[in-house]
Amino acid sequence: MSPRRRTSALLILIAVVAAVTLPWALLSARADLSFGPHEASYQITADSRLTVDFGPLGKLLVPADDYLPMGLGLTVDIGQIPVSGADEDDSHTGASERRSDSNSPDGSDGASDGSEQGVGGGAVDALGGDIASYASLFSAPQAQVNEVIDGLTTAILARWALAVCLISGAVVALAFILGPVRLAGIGRAFVGKELIGIGLVTILVLASVGTAVLTRPKPLDADPAFDGTPLEGAQVTGRLGGVIDAAFTAVKDFADDNDAFYDQVLENLRTQWTTRPQTGNWSDQGLVPRPGGDAEGLNADVSTFVFGSDLHCNIGMARVVGVVTRMSEADAYIDGGDVTMTGTSAENYCFDVLDDELPDKLPRMIVKGNHDSAETTNHARGKGWKVLDDTSATMSGVTFFGGPDPRRTVFGSGPQLETDLTADQYAQKLNDEACASDFDIMLIHDARIGAPSLRSGCAQYSLSGHWHRRVGPEPLGSGVRYVSSTTGGALANALTPGPLKMDAELSIVRVDNRTKRPIDVQIVTVSPDKTVTIEPWKTFPEPVPLVAQPPQTEPANEED
Repeated sequence: MSPRRRTSALLILIAVVAAVTLPWALLSARADLSFGPHEASYQITADSRLTVDFGPLGKLLVPADDYLPMGLGLTVDIGQIPVSGADEDDSHTGASERRSDSNSPDGSDGASDGSEQGVGGGAVDALGGDIASYASLFSAPQAQVNEVIDGLTTAILARWALAVCLISGAVVALAFILGPVRLAGIGRAFVGKELIGIGLVTILVLASVGTAVLTRPKPLDADPAFDGTPLEGAQVTGRLGGVIDAAFTAVKDFADDNDAFYDQVLENLRTQWTTRPQTGNWSDQGLVPRPGGDAEGLNADVSTFVFGSDLHCNIGMARVVGVVTRMSEADAYIDGGDVTMTGTSAENYCFDVLDDELPDKLPRMIVKGNHDSAETTNHARGKGWKVLDDTSATMSGVTFFGGPDPRRTVFGSGPQLETDLTADQYAQKLNDEACASDFDIMLIHDARIGAPSLRSGCAQYSLSGHWHRRVGPEPLGSGVRYVSSTTGGALANALTPGPLKMDAELSIVRVDNRTKRPIDVQIVTVSPDKTVTIEPWKTFPEPVPLVAQPPQTEPANEED
């Protein structure tokens, strides 16, 4: 056989094997992901249903004809809602938990005994958090859908490629062992028997189709509780049917209240945006462009960054973040951390919602907060975010430097160290690295950890969050710090998802492209009464080396 014929035969073999193994890969692949606050395993079926299996409680059956083609379905095996804080990061929680930031002397989060002061101490709080997680899933399902599609696609392609490689390789190896003479003999034995082969294949196909038709599940007995909802036509089986009305009503009411609240917030935001204060400096020298042009060379050469921190899984405020980045025509979005509540894999959903709300292709950067984890930042990298991990990164010509918070605050057990360094030790380490680095602005979750770098002069400016109250911009040591309040409206001892319980803030920071120094900041505040306030631009003071003294009230040691 000529090389060309061997190549053609190999390509035909691979194509045939691929066609034969695709259904197997499609119907046997599993993806271990999340479903609301639960661990969950997803698998494609051929019953044209979405089946959510809650084990002994029963099943939720939803028609899938409008979502999946060719009669395909999807089975979701719901697992447990484990307690966060296990040694391995394979757990997640459905409850929000917060610190008591407002009780510390300077408004920073200083639970001096190291215990967690926020929500999460009891089963009632946990159940409330689980309802919030379900409601978040109900309000913004697209992030969950994208996660499932990505997970199942990866699993299917991996199994398909493995099957094609193994079977094709086995056939090629067998052909090599038999040799051309035996292969020719086998080929002659099948000459003239094409009709038999076609008949056998036809019988197998008809048998498969007949089996699928005969085993087709009965039509669903729709539960009236779902009428007028995205789950209309669904059926509930087992013990779950006895409680579904109350449970679904609670989740739906929560989701409806949440959607109505933030719909009104966005309407108010758009109204206020048209009259927002426009004055402000357009360079760090205080120059303002003259009306009618830049004949004096006073052109507005600035970069605009939207800065948020401590969202804490409030997907309603994620919508606000997305709208502000679009209306401000931001060059990038930067996040000071604590996008999630405890940093578990299930809470990647909260991050995905924020990512989806931001404009496509907008550069974005994050630093890990103490309520995030390495899982959170690894997931962010996979989404294309720049993650500061004792490293520098440049966006719109401005170089940021920062590192992850060494702590991880977990459900029910307070803060734990993710590294072998305490917060104070890490602050000193970060200062040493800052002194050896060339950057423009430090991005750090906890302002206390960035303070030594400002005092030493190795950082001129820092942006941070964590304290859930705004500070500055103000001089600190020989630098300037700005501490953002919580973008998620994360009130201590209250669930964060849902309508706001306290003011939520988002910052618009302008940076001079020539000097790379922050010029000013404008604060967008959303209040629990749905009002939106946009403050006048506030100028960043210029660093004055060794003049400004550190606040005497700042605690020497805080733990969250």
